[in-house]
Amino acid sequence: MKMGGYFKSRVAAICTLCLIASGCQTTENNLSDAVSSQEQPIQVLTIGTADSGGTMYPVGRAIAQVINESVPEMKINIRASNGSLVNVQGLKNGQIDLGLVSADVAYCAYRGMDEFVGQPMENLRAVGAVYFSYSNWIAKDTLGAVYVHDLLGKRVAVGPEESTTDLSARIALQVVGINSENTQLQNYGIGSGSRALKEGTLDAVHGLAGIPVKSMRDLAQQVPCRLLSYTDEEINEILGDNGQYIKAVIPAGTYPGQTEDVATFGVKTVLCVNVDMDEELVYTITSILRKSVDDLDDLHYSMDRMKDTDFVTKDLPVPLHPGAERFYKTAGLL
Repeated sequence: MKMGGYFKSRVAAICTLCLIASGCQTTENNLSDAVSSQEQPIQVLTIGTADSGGTMYPVGRAIAQVINESVPEMKINIRASNGSLVNVQGLKNGQIDLGLVSADVAYCAYRGMDEFVGQPMENLRAVGAVYFSYSNWIAKDTLGAVYVHDLLGKRVAVGPEESTTDLSARIALQVVGINSENTQLQNYGIGSGSRALKEGTLDAVHGLAGIPVKSMRDLAQQVPCRLLSYTDEEINEILGDNGQYIKAVIPAGTYPGQTEDVATFGVKTVLCVNVDMDEELVYTITSILRKSVDDLDDLHYSMDRMKDTDFVTKDLPVPLHPGAERFYKTAGLL
């Protein structure tokens, strides 16, 4: 792999120090030995993800793994959170260096809309899209529900408070006539919600994540369950007011016992950084991810979409970081 100038400059600096220390008389072999024996400084970066029950956390872990293995001088730490909203704030405040952000949240953050009114994050930039999140609703067969609107009056887990899963669930439920006044909407993580559904303290769980969602799949293996769908009219209305949402289908067989395709919607999840991150550093990170698409797919199935460069680079909610844009152009991908 061809490394960027950011890392070359570090090696050059170490070489210079070694020459000075030896009175500029170090032989080429001795210089090589000195450089190899010198402990390389480690640059530590943090990537913001979400709770471990969904897709963001394992995707963040996969991204960290391929970068750590490719660049010994770099260490990527993983930070769990409530997801996109928290990750945007973390990028803004410098608490994280990279963040996984749902495209709808990134779109609003960049433009100062909805939750970000009066506080636009104009410095938000994209490295590229990394996976696609589907709106998944699951309930036990015994509930008798077929569509999401059948959850009226039930006990429903919409996702962690103020997470993208929570926000997208409430948007969709509003369209189908469900709100907190006529239905018990409760904040659970996808994993804890699936456990509560199995135990009988919930009637349905929502997850906005890559498919299959592990905790939902595990639940459906233990208890007969059904994925709930939206009508075409409901999906069209959901998409009408949310430009980053995309019509989608959860294919039959994705979950145990699922015999039919399920109509739903989804949204891209984007790896984001701050515009002031070093251009060579972002170039290097982008090149590693591009080179590692097969490894990333092996590490987490939801990242298979990264093999499609159009998915990665087009229709993004915020501009590409200059380092990422330069890589894609150099590689002939833009």
